[in-house]
Amino acid sequence: MTPPLSSWLQGFRAVSAPLRSLVCFPYAGAGAGVFRDWASAVASDTELLAVRLPGRESRIGEPPLQRVEDAVPAILAALGPLGNRPLILFGHSLGATLAYATARALVARGHPPALLAVSGRRPPHLASRRPPVHGLDDATFRTHLAALGGTPPEVLACDDLMELMLPMLRADFAMSDAFLEPDPPPLPVPILAFAGAEDTEATVEEVAGWERLAGAGFSLRTLPGGHFFLHGQRAVIVKYLTMENL
Repeated sequence: MTPPLSSWLQGFRAVSAPLRSLVCFPYAGAGAGVFRDWASAVASDTELLAVRLPGRESRIGEPPLQRVEDAVPAILAALGPLGNRPLILFGHSLGATLAYATARALVARGHPPALLAVSGRRPPHLASRRPPVHGLDDATFRTHLAALGGTPPEVLACDDLMELMLPMLRADFAMSDAFLEPDPPPLPVPILAFAGAEDTEATVEEVAGWERLAGAGFSLRTLPGGHFFLHGQRAVIVKYLTMENL
């Protein structure tokens, strides 16, 4: 019998005897639900899980975290009941950083993931080209969100909804802005990187920099679209995850 999931993980369908688990980490401001539609593209022998950070969805009443390091121990604890099942970690933007930090912690525990897949994110040794945004005034912060394109216009236009979401959004961007490892050692894990051909937040050249951390093989896949290309390329991404995973 599969043990109940932690509040940190959301499952989207029952798999009686999964051969592997695909664990997805959402981008800043998003919850586990952004991966709900992936269930139709994932093979029937693969368990689909998504990480849910505090401050959103069913955890809306919990204070959001502002440091990647504060999230990793709880994520590890949530993954513990999965046992020795092969793990594929996939993260987009901030989620890629969380997936990477989780992969490094799993390696330290002697249970490296089968694959680390990062999407729309520069590697941890490359500092951002833009100044931090989490401290911007509300109007400028909302303009930045609109430029990224990941927040529906109707949400940005609703003052009451934005007042509810801004603390979580600011915390997520603080988490994203602060994470930097100037000289990280390679991971003994294969890395698959996805880049959007028109992404100006994390360019193809920047995403290619993940090769420096790949101690067990590296692949780069460039897909059409801007920073949120993952929404239009769901089936392609899942196909590549399956192909690259042993």
